[in-house]
Amino acid sequence: MSREGEPEDPAVLLRRMADRVASMIVTSSCTDLECAIAERELRMECLSLLPEKMDLFERLYAARFRRLREQFRPRAE
Repeated sequence: MSREGEPEDPAVLLRRMADRVASMIVTSSCTDLECAIAERELRMECLSLLPEKMDLFERLYAARFRRLREQFRPRAE
């Protein structure tokens, strides 16, 4: 946790945002569009804060969100 007036560690901020997106995907009260927008906001924040880590973002967070969507938001046939 950062002290008042100090910038927050980017990794901590991104992890908190990713946890929020994951929670949105699992929660049925959020629409697919809301989840997609939150995921895009996280991606843009990562690009802004740690552009050199985008490959890691894709391997960790994008894969996590994809698995959660498959598990909790199955496509209607």
